[in-house]
Amino acid sequence: MKHASLRMDKLARSSQRLNKTLLLLSGLLMLLSSTCYWAVSRLLESEQQRLELHFARVVEIINEHEVFLRDVVTSNRQSAFSLAQLAHPVSVVESLPIPGRTLLKARGLEMSLAFSLAYSSGYTAADVRRALALGVELTDYYGGFWARSFYASPQVFVLAPGRASLAIPYAGDQRQHLPLLPQHYMAAVDRLGQLMATPGLLADQRVHWLRSPAPLYDDNLRIVAMIRFDADYTLHPAGTPQQPLALAAVMDTEQIDEFERVLRLSVYNQFTLISPEGDVLMGELGVDDAAPLGLSFNGDGLRFKMKAAEGRPWTGLYAITYQNFLRYAKWPLLGLGLTFIAAIILGLWIDHWFKSRIVVPAQRAQDRLAENEAFNRIILHNAPVGLCVVRRYDRQLLLENERAVQWGIASAVTHVLAQHHGDQAPGEMCLLVEGHYLQAVVVASRYDGQDVFLCGCNDVTRHVDENQLLNQARRQATAANEAKTVFLATMSHEIRTPLYGVLGNLELLSLTDLGERQRHYLEIIESSCAVLFQLISNVLDVSKIESGQMALEQVPFDPHQLVEDAVASFTATAHNKGLQIDSEIDPAMPALVEGDAGRIRQVLNNLLGNAIKFTDCGRVRLRLTVQERAGDSVLVQWQVTDTGKGIPEKAIEHLFKPFYQVSGGEEGGGAGLGLSICSRLSELMGGSMRVVSELGLGSSLSLIVRLPVVESSRAVTPAQFVPSYTQVPSLDVRVLVAEDNPVSQAVMAEQLTALGAHPTVVSDGQQALDAWSAQAFDLVITDINMPRLNGYAFTRALREKGVSVPIIGITANALREEGERCLAAGMNAWLVKPLSLGGLRQALISQCRRAAGQGAAVPEEDEDRSGWIELSDPMRQLLAETLLADVAQIEQGLAHGDAALVQQRLHSLCGALASVHAKGLYEVCQRVEEALHEAPMKGLLAEQVRALCTRLGVVAQCLLDDFSG
Repeated sequence: MKHASLRMDKLARSSQRLNKTLLLLSGLLMLLSSTCYWAVSRLLESEQQRLELHFARVVEIINEHEVFLRDVVTSNRQSAFSLAQLAHPVSVVESLPIPGRTLLKARGLEMSLAFSLAYSSGYTAADVRRALALGVELTDYYGGFWARSFYASPQVFVLAPGRASLAIPYAGDQRQHLPLLPQHYMAAVDRLGQLMATPGLLADQRVHWLRSPAPLYDDNLRIVAMIRFDADYTLHPAGTPQQPLALAAVMDTEQIDEFERVLRLSVYNQFTLISPEGDVLMGELGVDDAAPLGLSFNGDGLRFKMKAAEGRPWTGLYAITYQNFLRYAKWPLLGLGLTFIAAIILGLWIDHWFKSRIVVPAQRAQDRLAENEAFNRIILHNAPVGLCVVRRYDRQLLLENERAVQWGIASAVTHVLAQHHGDQAPGEMCLLVEGHYLQAVVVASRYDGQDVFLCGCNDVTRHVDENQLLNQARRQATAANEAKTVFLATMSHEIRTPLYGVLGNLELLSLTDLGERQRHYLEIIESSCAVLFQLISNVLDVSKIESGQMALEQVPFDPHQLVEDAVASFTATAHNKGLQIDSEIDPAMPALVEGDAGRIRQVLNNLLGNAIKFTDCGRVRLRLTVQERAGDSVLVQWQVTDTGKGIPEKAIEHLFKPFYQVSGGEEGGGAGLGLSICSRLSELMGGSMRVVSELGLGSSLSLIVRLPVVESSRAVTPAQFVPSYTQVPSLDVRVLVAEDNPVSQAVMAEQLTALGAHPTVVSDGQQALDAWSAQAFDLVITDINMPRLNGYAFTRALREKGVSVPIIGITANALREEGERCLAAGMNAWLVKPLSLGGLRQALISQCRRAAGQGAAVPEEDEDRSGWIELSDPMRQLLAETLLADVAQIEQGLAHGDAALVQQRLHSLCGALASVHAKGLYEVCQRVEEALHEAPMKGLLAEQVRALCTRLGVVAQCLLDDFSG
């Protein structure tokens, strides 16, 4: 349909262009025709003017000759020629004998015009003198007359037939255009003598014009004018009968036009001269020469007939052939003809091309349009949707199909459009017609040359019903999901709060003096509580992953250190079970990569814990290998292998499913969430988990993930560390604690007191505000969920008062949105229950610079920081993070009584501190490590370890502060 419309549009555009071209060509044709008509008319007019000029000169020459002849005759009659005139001087220049005649060349004076005299035998000397005297007279008059004339002088003869003749100028005069030669003289005289025999020629004194029957001389046709000359005694011998003489003038028509004479190019092809008596003196008359005056045309060419306007009615008839008329335009006209033929051929080709490429496809397109229109009408009336067309300006219904009539949508649509103002279509809407929900779409269009609205309706009653059911089900599911989230948050809070009381009191109990048996029971309780805490954490991790609350951090970390930390964490557990545990690191592993080290450590801890749990003898090994390095990223594999009993093949495919346990929970307990969480975490990091196991030989579980490589900077910033320990006192700080749970209140107070702080505990936010108004505090710790005034409102109230001290939120809800709300309310940090002493101390150190260490253990600057090498900013940050991580591991070892873990971390710290020339801290770490080899980690030695952790935390915090500053 669209293609057909394009064809029709193309035809319309081509027709318009063709019409414009034809109009333009018509205009050009009219212009060219007018120009050609004007040019031809101008050419004909010019040609006619030239011929009129030629004819006028012919008539003028004829009249000039007639005047000359009449004047000669009249002058001779009046002069009464006598013998006295014979006294004129005359000289014979030359005498030539010719057959039957004597031809003399004579002149009157030396510079006079010469003339010729021819006479027969019987002439005496006196007769010759008389004839010569007449010649002198005529020559003088001839010279005087034609010297004043514009035209060329004729050849004049005085004829006495059979006896004598005079010729002026003489025969052989080369100044004439067609000179009369001596050898032609007698022939010319004889032919003129024949003309004298014309009846009535010498009967009167009129000038008679005669046509020469044959060329007089030089094969040129001339006309001859004759008149009777009454001087017969001058040429006749004395004593002979006197006969009339004839004065003849031979007119050369070629002397009329100088252009014709000089260029030898005639302005006509044929010239016919007709005397007033009707005699044809020049040219020939044909049977079709009865031409009208002026211009006429015949098959041979152009005919111009002219009559003398004055004097005697001479008639001239000019014939010019078409070839001669167009001789200057022969090649242009030939080119024009060829161009015209080429234009015709080109026009025929264009016509063929236009028909084959435009007209015929347009006709086919028109046929297809007609077929499509019929087909569309069939579709319109049989479509399963209701369609109607409404005129736009008056909302009048123009067309509707059967389904629209069946549903009765026309009235509803026109009513809606009547309420809609403007030419813009209302778009999509929903109509309720007779209990049916109709989805209607109204668009603006054109129909039958009018602006219309096209409305299409579809019955969506069933879909609306289903959608309502789905919405109801979705609301129920959302409510159930929200209830589950509220349940998890509530259970997290309700479980973590008493668990905080248990773990906090156990940790405080471990700081008291206990017997061996009591400490053994305490370790069992702590281990069980740790399992319970891990179970709760796993459930919450699953909940966070499913709800999209699990967030990953992308920070640089040392993979070598991560492997060592993971192995060190499980060294004591493995040794207690009689297992060997070690690590193997690929030398190609980069020093720094970027990723979430905490989540990777969580996966490795789970894999190592499972390997130790299900291995009775042998060893457990953690391998770190580089699978592939491409550009700025590396594909890393952490592989945990063991020599346990292995995993059945049918259980491998279910291994990462939630709550699935290979042994059904018979060994080691647990809920079967660990590996499921590992798999989900690997997917979040863009990696994968791989399992290889053989029954009786052991298992291998791997985490494969691609991580960006962080290039270590070799540039050293010339900055001198001068930390101000006077601004970083010990934990001798005043802390305001807002907590509604009595058990949590007691535990928090004991923990802060154990850390050297001075806590003030209140039950809700309102009491906390009152306590803040009573005295000043260095730090605030507030629970989130409290009666009267919760932690969010309490924090906002403090911030509105301009309080800038650090505020730490304590919550039992581990979801990410809880932490975001805490930070949005104005808190500096948030912690999740249960809280350990190490975690609480680290939070205090990081949030309050006055809580950077114990007052009795503040080291001097020269002891801990003097002598250090200059470090770049990335190296300073990495060292601070490493120190904090090691301190956390040492505190964990202290809490669990794991002396091996503490020794391993202290040994690692010795190497790091020695590399930066931290001599004081290096020596303390070395002494404590050696003491742990010799004595158990109890009493004073444990206090020394805690003091060392405090010093290391202070140094790490200073490094972080300098880096951020």
